[in-house]
Amino acid sequence: MGAGRILAPVCVFAMSLPAAGWAAPKSASPTAKGRALIVRPLSLQTIADLDFANLGVTTGGTATIDPVTGVITLTPGLVRLGGTPSPARFAGAAVKQSVVNIKIPKQPVLIRRVGGTETLSVSNFTLDGQDKRNLAQQSSFVFAVGAEVTVPANAVEGVYVGDIDVTVNYP
Repeated sequence: MGAGRILAPVCVFAMSLPAAGWAAPKSASPTAKGRALIVRPLSLQTIADLDFANLGVTTGGTATIDPVTGVITLTPGLVRLGGTPSPARFAGAAVKQSVVNIKIPKQPVLIRRVGGTETLSVSNFTLDGQDKRNLAQQSSFVFAVGAEVTVPANAVEGVYVGDIDVTVNYP
């Protein structure tokens, strides 16, 4: 498999105006931000973390994030309290005409409360498509991972974090 390059597109716009009546330059408010994600061949980068946002618990329940739509669904016993739910998003690069195999957890993963020992279970991981992707026309790809978190009625307040192992095999 040969090495390749991924280049970020750059657009340049030029405009000519008559000099008469030209005002002094003024900064835009608010300012614009520039962003680029550079991915090397045979690599994988995290674009966004899996985020269930802010949940209130009454009798306990589950929150599920759809990897395609990003929509969060709650069972009775949980209430949305704000924040922006998001599936985990990744970008990878391979060589054209290759197949990549995406592997997500099959078993539940525990996330731990920051500053504590309490845990929540994240399970039922799903992809936004097939786990085997054919890169016939492109060398880069993106995908999203959704999941379900189970929140018991006696869950301790706080932020829960943990690592979810996602791998890509480049055969």
